[in-house]
Amino acid sequence: ENMPLAYHHHMGTVIETENETSRLMESTIDSVKLLIDTGHMLFAQGNSIKLINKFSEKLIHVHCKDIRKVVLEESLKNDSTFRQAFLDGAFTVPGDGCIDYKPFLKVLKDKNYSGWLVVEAEQDPSKANPFEYAKKGYNYLNKTAKECGFEIIS
Repeated sequence: ENMPLAYHHHMGTVIETENETSRLMESTIDSVKLLIDTGHMLFAQGNSIKLINKFSEKLIHVHCKDIRKVVLEESLKNDSTFRQAFLDGAFTVPGDGCIDYKPFLKVLKDKNYSGWLVVEAEQDPSKANPFEYAKKGYNYLNKTAKECGFEIIS
């Protein structure tokens, strides 16, 4: 049906890390594409920019999620489960955490990426108002992407 298949690396699944994601991309045919999730890759202590540089021809979708560094460090130190780290507030929207999106977006632009940039948070809605955080993430990502040379089509 010409529907592309993209793999989404994700904490709590069989493929979480940069090395595991690379191995999958290297072991599959060209029709298996890649979705990069910035928050999950950082949580797995990987590097999203390295994945873009290695697999830009397979990249078709991007989830832009940020990390609260203090919560991540505490979760790793305590060997918390992914679920507990999520409940503790490890994830947030772009611009509210520790990920510097300018280098990431510049590499995407250099690789001629023209797909979706999806704002994600994976936050407890009782602690972080979804609408307010969605606006915050969108505004930050929109501004930063334009600064990196992207044309944003809303």
